[in-house]
Amino acid sequence: MNGTWFLWAVGSESVAVAASSLARVTPGHVLAVLAVVCWAVGMMQYLLTAALVLARLLARPVRPEGLMTSVWIFMGAAAIAVLAGVRLIALPLGSTILSRPLVIGASVVLWAFSSWLIPLLLALGVWRHTLGRIPLCYELGWWNLVFPVGMYAVTMHELGRATTTSWMTSVGRWEVWIAAVFWAVVFAAMVAAKLRARPTTAHGSAGAGQTARPQSTASTAPGALP
Repeated sequence: MNGTWFLWAVGSESVAVAASSLARVTPGHVLAVLAVVCWAVGMMQYLLTAALVLARLLARPVRPEGLMTSVWIFMGAAAIAVLAGVRLIALPLGSTILSRPLVIGASVVLWAFSSWLIPLLLALGVWRHTLGRIPLCYELGWWNLVFPVGMYAVTMHELGRATTTSWMTSVGRWEVWIAAVFWAVVFAAMVAAKLRARPTTAHGSAGAGQTARPQSTASTAPGALP
C-alpha cells in the first residue's frame, strides 16, 4: 500500500478535466455529464484509497525506507480533483447535474485538505532523511514530487479565479514559478546522477573485459596441447 494507489483517482479526475474543457466548445451535454460522473467517481476513489492508506498506517508501523516519495501523490490527487471541480464550475448553467454551490464547496474543502497535507508531507520527509538516516540522493521517485507541486499551484490559481479570490490567484501565480524551479532542480539532479554513473559503468565494463580474456585463454590452452 503506497501513494501510487491514488493514481486511480488521478486518472478519473484527468478525464473529468479533459471532458469539461471540451464541453465548453462542443454542443450537447454528453461531455458535461461525463465530466460530472468522472469527477464524482474520482472523489469516491480518493476517499476509499485514503481510508485504505490510513488503515495501513494504523495497522503496521511505518519504516523510513518504506516511506517513499509517492506519498506526495496523496496531495496531488486532491489538487487535481479541485481543478476538475473548477472546470465544472465554468460550464454553462444547466449543463451539469450537480449544483454549482455543491461543487464549489467540495472544491474548497479539498483545497484546504491538500494545503494541510503539505506541511505534513514535508515533516515526514525530514523524519525520513534525518531520524531515519536515509541518504538524500537522486532516485526516480523524485518525479513523484513534481506533479503534486505543479498541480497544487495551478489549482490554487484557477480556484482563486473561479471564486474571485484575488489573494489565491496571486499566490498561485507565484507557486507556478516555484513548481518550475522544482522541476528544474529534479531534472538537474537526474542529469548529474547519470553523469556520475557513466564513468563507473565504463570502468566496470573494461574490468570485466580484462578478466574475461585470461579465462578464455586458459580454456583453449589445454585443447592446443598434443
